[in-house]
Amino acid sequence: MAISQFFEKIDRYYQKSLKEYEFSAECSDITFNAFLYLRKINSLANPTMSELAKAMKVSKPSASNMVAKMAEKGLLETKASAKDGRVCLIGLTDKGKKVIEIENMADMKFYEKIREILDEEELEALEMIFEKIAAGLEEENA
Repeated sequence: MAISQFFEKIDRYYQKSLKEYEFSAECSDITFNAFLYLRKINSLANPTMSELAKAMKVSKPSASNMVAKMAEKGLLETKASAKDGRVCLIGLTDKGKKVIEIENMADMKFYEKIREILDEEELEALEMIFEKIAAGLEEENA
């Protein structure tokens, strides 16, 4: 079986998991890039536009454009900083938090399924393979 077929099977399982958590209804119009932004904003906890752009490795205008699109969809909100009113802070709305929550639940279900299928030795081997792949991809993007 070709590696692309393995990825397709994994993706089908993951998409099925998302549907179980009513992901489709909440997120039908959200792009993959928007998910990456949601995750990053969630992990940074109310970043400034500059902080977000740096973390996403994009220009500030690019980050600003994406934030505006996501705010239109009700996923994000911006507000002036209490410390410096000239600085804009970015936060998740309830809808944005719900998207992250659904995705996290689907991720946990997926990881638990992998743990059911593989024994400890296989899990360690898989982790090493993914670390090698990630390192190679990071080198290419550096």
